[in-house]
Amino acid sequence: MLFEPQIPELQRHIDHYWIVNDITQLSFGNHQLYAYPGITPDMLIVLDGYYTIDYMGKRYTSNKSQLFSFIHKEVVMDLTHLISCIIIKFKSRGLSSLKPFLNLKADALMRDSIAFTGDVFDVEIDNFKAHLKTLSTAEIANELDQWLLTHYKKEREGFVVEMAQEISATCDLKTIMEATKYSYSTLERHFKRDTGLTPKKFQSLQRYKQAIRELYVTQNADWQHYVHAYGYYDQSHFIKEIKRYTSFTPAQLLKTPAFIQVRPHYS
Repeated sequence: MLFEPQIPELQRHIDHYWIVNDITQLSFGNHQLYAYPGITPDMLIVLDGYYTIDYMGKRYTSNKSQLFSFIHKEVVMDLTHLISCIIIKFKSRGLSSLKPFLNLKADALMRDSIAFTGDVFDVEIDNFKAHLKTLSTAEIANELDQWLLTHYKKEREGFVVEMAQEISATCDLKTIMEATKYSYSTLERHFKRDTGLTPKKFQSLQRYKQAIRELYVTQNADWQHYVHAYGYYDQSHFIKEIKRYTSFTPAQLLKTPAFIQVRPHYS
């Protein structure tokens, strides 16, 4: 089931809590699901069972909760042995959605882009998980609100959060520069501090992720549609950019199970 945070401070940074008690919602029986680089941090809280992930040459099999702050390369996930879990989807604003909850700078989060949640927050996550197991689904959502609020610090919000509406819509750098009177170099400094990415890299990731989400949902193999819809120079540019981020061509993606297929489209 999906729940929105009910606390305004959290609503600025968190899209939803996805409480999963039926693992077929996550895997549809696939032993391999791909996740690709993007600007959406996720937290996986394991309530029961375990998972396996392959990432940048290493394999992890664990029942510990994970924070995916930024994925540099594709991740291959086997979630078929998870029995129940919670996925916290942060706003698609890169690391700026996480920073109000963590006393860590962007470069540290980028360096340890997949980390055990207990290492990033504190060891009490295990006690918190044990408590969550005793609650109903609706009560879990309320407890998540209260737990995250204890970690929230408004002073850690930055420029990207202030400009969230403009950035989330199109990330039109010219419009943002005109609104703020910032030069590109100043804008770049703010973006790197808040998200770990340059504005152009952020914009590129935002565009390609929107394109492959539509690709997976619609199964539309008309590449020219994506060229025109998302502002690629031509078909070759579109195909090369998709392959650069996913290691697959668009045609190959249509045959490759991915987490983006099962993720709810809630906002």
